[in-house]
Order: sequence, then structure tokens, then C-alpha cells
Amino acid sequence: MKNLIIALFALFAFASSAQDYTLLHINAKWNQSNDYDLRGIRHAKVKMAFLEDQNAELKSQIKSVPTIILFDKNGKPRGQWQADLSFKISVSKEEIQQRINYLKFGESTRRKSTE
Repeated sequence: MKNLIIALFALFAFASSAQDYTLLHINAKWNQSNDYDLRGIRHAKVKMAFLEDQNAELKSQIKSVPTIILFDKNGKPRGQWQADLSFKISVSKEEIQQRINYLKFGESTRRKSTE
């Protein structure tokens, strides 16, 4: 898992951003019909990558597509969501946004956004 994190962070290290968080959406080209729509996510930069375009080491570490990983500005994973047997991610966009809000603003904001 550590190698996966390092490889993913290295993929996007060249693109510095003012955002504290990055959501990396990894999917296979054959599964594009099940891409997860991350439009509207706030306080995180959203990036997309195809599994087929990655090196063999990274490919071997991804067990399910699509996969969404939330990284902080230091490249540390702070959340991960994976597809189930249907090759779809079943989590709501609101749950992903709540995780970002919780990390960025703390517990008090998370409670307000769910009320």
C-alpha cells in the first residue's frame, strides 16, 4: 500500500495546487460507463487517471475499479472509496464531501453540513 501511495503521489507531484486536498479517481478504460461523477466537489482538486496508463507495480496494487483516493497536501491518503462487485462506487458524493469538510474545517463544520 505504501508503494501505491508513493506512486500515485509521484504521478501528480508536478501539478502543484493551492488546494490542500486532491481526489484521485482511478478507473479502467473498459469501465468508463461507471466513472464516478465528482463535479461539484469543493475544497479539493479532482484528478482522473486510467489504470491501463499506469506502471505494472501500480496496476497490481489496485484491486477494484473505480477507486477514489483522497490525498492531503503531503500526499498522505486521508480517505478511500472503492467499487463493489458491480464495478460502481456506491458511496454518495455528499459522504465524500463530508470527509473533505471534516478534514479541512473540523468536527463542527461536519455536523452543520449534515443538518
